Amino acid sequence: MKLSFIRRLNWMLTGVVSVLMLVSLAVQTNHVNTLFRPLIEPELARKAEVVGSYVVAQIDRAVALGFELDKLVGVDELLSDALAANPDVKYLALEIGGRLHAFSGTEEARSGNRLTVADAPPEGESPQFLDTVLPLEGNEAARLHVGVDSGYVRSAMNEVVFDLGSVLIVAILLNIEILLLVVGSSVAAPLRRVTAVMKQAADGHLGVRVALRNRDEVGELSRAVDWALDSVQHKADMTASEQAMTKIGMMQRVVELRFAIFIFSLAEELTRTFLSVYIKQLFEPVPGLSMEMVIGAPIALFMLLWAVSQPIAGSVSERRGRRAVFLGGALLSFVGLVGSGLATDLIQLIVARCLTAIGYASVFIAAQGFVIDATDPKQRAQAIAMYAGGILSAGVCGPAIGGVIAGQVGFRTTFLISAGLALLAAFMAWQVLPRVRAAQAKSSRGLRLADAVLCLRNPRFVGLAVFSAVPAKLGLTALLFFLLPLALDDQGVSQSWIGRVLLLYWLLMIVVSPMAAKLSDRSGQRIGFLVAGGLVAAGAAWVLSMPGSLGTALAGVALLGVAHAMLGAPQLAMLADVCVKERAALGETTVIGMFRLIERLGSVVAPFLAGLFLAHYGYAGALKGIGAVLAACVAVQLLLSALFRPRPPADFPQRTPA
Repeated sequence: MKLSFIRRLNWMLTGVVSVLMLVSLAVQTNHVNTLFRPLIEPELARKAEVVGSYVVAQIDRAVALGFELDKLVGVDELLSDALAANPDVKYLALEIGGRLHAFSGTEEARSGNRLTVADAPPEGESPQFLDTVLPLEGNEAARLHVGVDSGYVRSAMNEVVFDLGSVLIVAILLNIEILLLVVGSSVAAPLRRVTAVMKQAADGHLGVRVALRNRDEVGELSRAVDWALDSVQHKADMTASEQAMTKIGMMQRVVELRFAIFIFSLAEELTRTFLSVYIKQLFEPVPGLSMEMVIGAPIALFMLLWAVSQPIAGSVSERRGRRAVFLGGALLSFVGLVGSGLATDLIQLIVARCLTAIGYASVFIAAQGFVIDATDPKQRAQAIAMYAGGILSAGVCGPAIGGVIAGQVGFRTTFLISAGLALLAAFMAWQVLPRVRAAQAKSSRGLRLADAVLCLRNPRFVGLAVFSAVPAKLGLTALLFFLLPLALDDQGVSQSWIGRVLLLYWLLMIVVSPMAAKLSDRSGQRIGFLVAGGLVAAGAAWVLSMPGSLGTALAGVALLGVAHAMLGAPQLAMLADVCVKERAALGETTVIGMFRLIERLGSVVAPFLAGLFLAHYGYAGALKGIGAVLAACVAVQLLLSALFRPRPPADFPQRTPA
């Protein structure tokens, strides 16, 4: 059974389950429309009666005191106050003798001094408003009209359908993760284990055993292999056999770890849609700083601590073991997420977010280190891709479902749900990760200042890292995580819709990234992809700055997703091309680590830069300002590429990463 069959099996099962989910969604949508629509319209009419009865009671009281109805003062103000307290009511109108005496609400409901709701709608169309009429006591010619938008029911039903659609996407991706876990751990990983044992036995390590307890065909195969090895075992080379068994056992856990990483990533991604809005709610004035700069501080500190903590956590995990660092990081994130949900001021939130950032960095560097420990160099790229796939899937699921949850139960409860997911991930890692660290030939020495100096002396590395990778992270954080959620929230867009808008970015990343990587490899025009991606990202910022609320937001986010999909793979491929001497001197791992560290500076700077633009120029100006910065970085990168041509190929001896 080849790995390709396992992939086909996963996709086949995913397709079947997805079709069943789509059918279920269609049935639920029809059920919602047929069941709840007849219940909502009478409820709206009852609400209109309650609002109208309050206004009528006030007017009747004034008339009972002897005031003439047509000479009452302040009726317009009374209607306006009642309308402000009930935003789903579109208008309130006092009609006397067929003419409007007082009116408050949308102008679409009247024409001059008469209501248009009495006019019959065009044939085949439903009326725009549901009009409820309440008579006034003692005056048959006076009536109060209360109007509710007839489209309110339709929009409420559509909102439910969109929520169901978001849940469907999340359910499909969650189904993929569960299938990868179940099929991988019960079929693919055991078969790889059998294969690895047979290869070790062929190399003379006859002390290795499959040692599976599965009560299925794979278990029967593994026991048959073990019996065969028992019959030919000799006592030589047992130490090497024990080392080989340790490696084989660790390789099997990589698939199981992916699901734990998915759950942990989901814990943080649930908060993406509303984090900047939540910070704004806790805002307290700080002397000398604008509100926008203060709002950006928790996000910037999170990114800074995440970047700084990763090399430190990586060094600790080398000495103390991946399991200890993963569990410690997950518990720190749990405490930080609980603290974020319970924070009553900005200082408490900043402290909580700092704890979350350290935990976030520790978990990911420990998991990445375990994947490297558990795989051979030939399998490492595939294993890391599997590990990264769990993070990307969480990036798609988190904003969509997080927006729905936040809209239903509030921001604080969503943080507590995220904390529960972090704790669940810690429990899963406790089950999966080995209690002893894998034997390593040599511990990593980590990043040094001299490494940065050596890399930054290369102008082509500067062009790639500082003027391509940093702007990509700056654009992602400033546009998607900071400015856009704040702007949409100020426009009255619901958290559910904000989540759907952010979901589009990750979906396009998943779809476009493989195609962009193939085209980049086929054409070899790395710099062309980087320039095009940078310009598209700058254009996305300008599109987001245009008026139009959801339409322009969706278009801008789609462009940003395509832009960053064009940048990802070519950046890493070009890094190998521009840093030949640096990789020979420092090792490939150190060069990539330095690249990633510099790249994250964009996420640190982004909230402060976006906040500065926002304070001075408003949302549209801030979005255009970020776009101008991204375009300027593309220009500098082009200039550096033109001035410093690629070096001729040379064969430098590759130093093993220290």
